[in-house]
Amino acid sequence: MPGFCRKIRQSLFTKLAIVLVLGVMAINGVIMSLYVSQKREHDTTLNQALVLYAQDLADQVGNPPDKTKAQALLKSRVMRITLEGSNSWTVGGIKRRFPERFLKPRFSQDGIDILNIHENYRLRVPTGDGSVLIFDLHPTKAARSALRQFGLFTLLGSCLIMLTIYLALRYFLRPIKWLKAGAASIRDGKLETRVKEHGSSELKELSETFNQMAVRLETLVGGQRDLMLGVSHELRTPLTRLKLRLEMLDGSVDTTAIRKDILQMESMITSLLDTAKMHREADGLEISATDMNALLGYVAAGFSHQEPGIKTIFAGRKIMGDVDQEKISMALSILLDNALKYSGTDSPPVELTLKERSGGFIIAVKDYGIGIPRKSIKHLFEPFYRVDSSRTRETGGYGLGLYLFHAIIKAHGADVEVISSMGVGTEFVIKFGS
Repeated sequence: MPGFCRKIRQSLFTKLAIVLVLGVMAINGVIMSLYVSQKREHDTTLNQALVLYAQDLADQVGNPPDKTKAQALLKSRVMRITLEGSNSWTVGGIKRRFPERFLKPRFSQDGIDILNIHENYRLRVPTGDGSVLIFDLHPTKAARSALRQFGLFTLLGSCLIMLTIYLALRYFLRPIKWLKAGAASIRDGKLETRVKEHGSSELKELSETFNQMAVRLETLVGGQRDLMLGVSHELRTPLTRLKLRLEMLDGSVDTTAIRKDILQMESMITSLLDTAKMHREADGLEISATDMNALLGYVAAGFSHQEPGIKTIFAGRKIMGDVDQEKISMALSILLDNALKYSGTDSPPVELTLKERSGGFIIAVKDYGIGIPRKSIKHLFEPFYRVDSSRTRETGGYGLGLYLFHAIIKAHGADVEVISSMGVGTEFVIKFGS
C-alpha cells in the first residue's frame, strides 16, 4: 500500500490533475470573492431591505428603547437584542455561539451598520439618546439546512470534477504511459518493442519518433551482433587450420605459447557465439523442472579446489525452478569464477545463497573481495567491458563473461541486482519469478 501511494504521488497524471484542480479552485475563489464584494458596500435591493428591516426593528423596540417591547419582539424572530449605552441590557439569544469575530461589514446608511457572515447578521441602529441597539440575527433551521446542503453538494461536485479531470488526463496522456513502458522494454533488451501511435498531434509525433529511434537502434545492434557472429564463425576455420599445422610441426619446436594463444582465441569465439545465440532467441532454452538446491550444489562443487572456497546457504526445503540447467550452470560458473578470482586467499569464503521469494526464488553470489567502483556497475554487462582496463587476459578476461551471464539471465526472464563497495566486496542478486 505505501508503494502504491508513493507511485500515485509521483505520477505525472496526479500532478497535472492537482494543478488543474487548484487552478479551478483558484478561479472559483476569485469569482466568489468578486461576487461577494459586489454585494457588499453597494446600494443593492437586499442591502436597502436590510436597512429598512433594521429601522423597523428599532421602531418596534421604541425610542427610548424599551426592554419589555424587545422581549415581546423575540416571539416572532430568533435573535438577540442588546442595548449599548448608559443603561445597557441584553435579551434573547440561543445556545449557539454568535460568530462575532468573523463578522464583516456589509453596508452602511444613515448611521445604520449591517455586518454578516453567511446567514448570521448584526444590525446596529443608533437611538436618539446616544445609545445603540444591536440586533444579532441567527439563521433559521431552513437556512442552516440549505447551508449544509450547499456544503455537501459543493464537496460532492468538487470530488466529481476532480475525478473527471483525473480520468480525462489519464486518457489523453496514455501515449506517455506507452512511451514509458516501451522505453523500459528497450532498456531490458527487447529492441523489437514499438509503441502505439495515437493521441494528439504532439504526442503522436513523439510516438512516431520513438518508434523510428527503436527501429534504428534495433538495426544497429542487430548489425553489430550479426557482424560479431559472422566474424566469430569465420575465425574458426583458420584456427582449425592452425591447430592442424601445429600437430604437423616437428616435435623439437616449442609450441606451448602458440597453443595457449589458440586456446584463448577459441574460448573468446565460443563466448561470442554463445552470447549471440542467447540474445537471438530465448525460446532456444531447454527449460525443465529443476532441483535448484542440487544444481547449485553441483556448480559449487566444481570450484571446491579454489581458495578461499565457497559456502552454500540453502533454504530448509527443496526449491524447484523452471530453468535451462546447462545455461544456468554456465551463468553461475561465470559469477563464482569472478568472485573467487577477485577474493584474497585469506578472505571469507564466497557465499552462494538460494532462498524462496513470492512466486519464485533468489540466487545470490557474495564475495568479500576488492569490490567494483560505483561508476562501473552500470557498464558490467556490456561486451568487452572490463572494470580495470589495465588487467591482463589472465586476470581480467575478455570482458565477455558477465555479458554472457546477463544474456542467460535475461533469457530466463529474471532480474539482476549488483551491490558492491570498494574494499568490502560484491554481491550479485538474481531474482527469478514475479
